[in-house]
Amino acid sequence: MSIDKALDNSIIDETLWFETNLVEILEGFKFYLIKKNGQISCNSPYLSDYHSCELYSHFQKLSQQDNAADILELNDDGNISLGLTLGHESNLFECIILCDLDLQFDLQHITTLYFKMLYELKCFQLNEITSQLNTAKIWIRNEIDEISRLQQLMLPDKAIDLSSVVMAYTYKAMIGAGGDYLDIVDLGKNRPGIKGDVGMIIADVSGHGPAVAVETAMIDAILRTFDAKDLSHTSSEVLKYINQHFFTKKTRGCFLTATVFRYNYTDKELIYANAGHPHAYLKKANRLVALDQGGIPIGVLREQNWNTYRVKVDVGDILFVYTDVVIETQNAQKELYGFERLEKAIIASPDQPQAMLDHLEQQMKLFCGYSEFQDDLTMCAIQFI
Repeated sequence: MSIDKALDNSIIDETLWFETNLVEILEGFKFYLIKKNGQISCNSPYLSDYHSCELYSHFQKLSQQDNAADILELNDDGNISLGLTLGHESNLFECIILCDLDLQFDLQHITTLYFKMLYELKCFQLNEITSQLNTAKIWIRNEIDEISRLQQLMLPDKAIDLSSVVMAYTYKAMIGAGGDYLDIVDLGKNRPGIKGDVGMIIADVSGHGPAVAVETAMIDAILRTFDAKDLSHTSSEVLKYINQHFFTKKTRGCFLTATVFRYNYTDKELIYANAGHPHAYLKKANRLVALDQGGIPIGVLREQNWNTYRVKVDVGDILFVYTDVVIETQNAQKELYGFERLEKAIIASPDQPQAMLDHLEQQMKLFCGYSEFQDDLTMCAIQFI
């Protein structure tokens, strides 16, 4: 099913209503409907085209003189006929004309039938609209689920074999598909000279939902074409490469923050470059180091360059990276979780990647009082071994 069909906003065909509910309500009457395109639907074979056109012509004149009238008495050569206006109540039909009424007809009875008819029409329209809406919701839900499934395929394999680190991550999109991006690769897999080296990127596209999920897919595609020229500056070169390809001929309307890391296994050194992303932390045995140096986000200036920074690591140290929901989560008093609470939680967390993430998520939920966060959540912990 296409979105055009799922979100069809065309005129609801009320012919079914005419053939069922209306015929039942007006059982025993001779009548015909005038469609808004000028066509006539008639339930009596005895009404001639000339007769119906004459009555409708008279109805139009009267309805223009008195737009507020619900029921108009028509001149039918001595016979009694009434015109029932549908006006804006119907998208398809303009009026109903009752023909050859008995001299003893009760106008109050006709009025009651008229308002019952309008009620049945509105019920029919509501049911049709609800059906269309439910169909659209199902289509949208299925599409978001599929985008989410494809996005999950871009995440690192949690069973990836990394000889120099142990990795764990948490990824939860707020609306099924989101704007967070995470990847980790074994740089030394096919390069004996840098065996044990690991590369990692965490990024966050501004905004929420399927649209930004498309942006993350573009980031993933851009990264697949990156070929490092100088391994000593790989982190900053990755940011520059993404930035150059992130710009298009037209304004994108969004930007992204990102931090790129490379772990030099031989020198036990972490090399990183930051483009406006919340700074990472390195948890050591006796202290917490904030990796808080960096530059502006990607997508702001086309020719932007970022600096590369270095920090020594020891066996057992844990690198913690995250997206902004971690520090921007609010409690009922509108207080931010913030860096100070996060740092205390990291210090108090277990020195094991998955246990650390579980502890931090629990602390955030205790703080805000909600079981779900109001933004995409991505956290990653990497322990050097």
